[in-house]
Amino acid sequence: MKKLSILLIGLFLVAGMASASDEFSGTPATDIDISANVTWGVDLNTGYTGFQNAASFDAELYWLNDDDGTDYEKGGDDGLYGYIYVDDVYLEFDAGSWQLGYDYISASVVVDPAEIIIWTAPAFEWGSAEILDGTDIDVAPALGSTNTIGGVTIELADLGDMATVDVYVASDGDWTDNAANDYAAGADVEVGVSIVTITVGGFYGWFSGATWGATALVEATVDALSGVDIAAGVDFMDGGAWDVAGNVTVNLSEENDDGDTGNVYVDVYYSETADLDVVLGFAEPTDMGIKDMLGASLVVELFDITGTLSWNVDVTGEYDTGDLMPYFGFGMGDDEVVNLNAGVELYSGFTGIDLTTITLDYVSTDLTDPTQDLGIFTVDVAVSF
Repeated sequence: MKKLSILLIGLFLVAGMASASDEFSGTPATDIDISANVTWGVDLNTGYTGFQNAASFDAELYWLNDDDGTDYEKGGDDGLYGYIYVDDVYLEFDAGSWQLGYDYISASVVVDPAEIIIWTAPAFEWGSAEILDGTDIDVAPALGSTNTIGGVTIELADLGDMATVDVYVASDGDWTDNAANDYAAGADVEVGVSIVTITVGGFYGWFSGATWGATALVEATVDALSGVDIAAGVDFMDGGAWDVAGNVTVNLSEENDDGDTGNVYVDVYYSETADLDVVLGFAEPTDMGIKDMLGASLVVELFDITGTLSWNVDVTGEYDTGDLMPYFGFGMGDDEVVNLNAGVELYSGFTGIDLTTITLDYVSTDLTDPTQDLGIFTVDVAVSF
């Protein structure tokens, strides 16, 4: 315990120095979450009943914390310098142990107007055509590397204030395990014109048995039409594999603090295997949605429409008054399985018990056949802050 106390004192001293440093201008911060609860439940399938107790403690101590919007970075301003950035260095207590970590580090060498990124290695991110069904095969390069990929990315940003070009090269391991001297290379170009952003990319590698591919994405936001977001993407690989996808989202409310909006949307996916998928959806957050305090969602999934059609429908709803929140979830599909979840959360404003939430919950994974799942009912009392 004394060792832990000394460690914490040392960390707070570092926090003080870091907050006064010219290099790191963030504010030290703490984030502590403590909760404990008791739950009584009954399994209607077996008739079993009983109590369950649980507790958790999680603490994070940040001494390089980005509270004021400034970055923790060190670089230069003469067009030729090294640059390094670290985000949120913290000491975290979780699952009974302390762990030192950070959220993100980046480093590069700036040779204006280029930036040579040395950390991290190219990720070869791919996939402008988003798949909707988990059984679809994503049209994307398969590097098949068993070694740790290393490499650099050269970024030419803000060309003419509207374009960004990334050129990257990577090796299949380093000098200790890249026995075939294998490399891969690629490039991405992003151009923004008015409300439209166009991104195209190409990939080639590994050189010893090269596969190549191309990808393109067009995105547009039309504010004049109540905030309509439109996107269309296509991927193509050596050998003839291809897929296309599109999305249209109509935003019905402004974004809340969590970045959620009330909206309706449609997603479409099609591939060279004649697999046509369509997803229709509606989303309404409880905060700053179409109707304040009311949350709801509806998702209709239609998979392989031109082949063996499968479908799913999921509906959720909740009404958060700040004192209590009744909720439900309902789902069914072509497998003829119907699931249901319903309950209510009673907050301290309703019960008068500070720091306490009482939850009454019922869930069944299959209502269609009483012999499969009659459901489980629980009563949970949680104290947390």
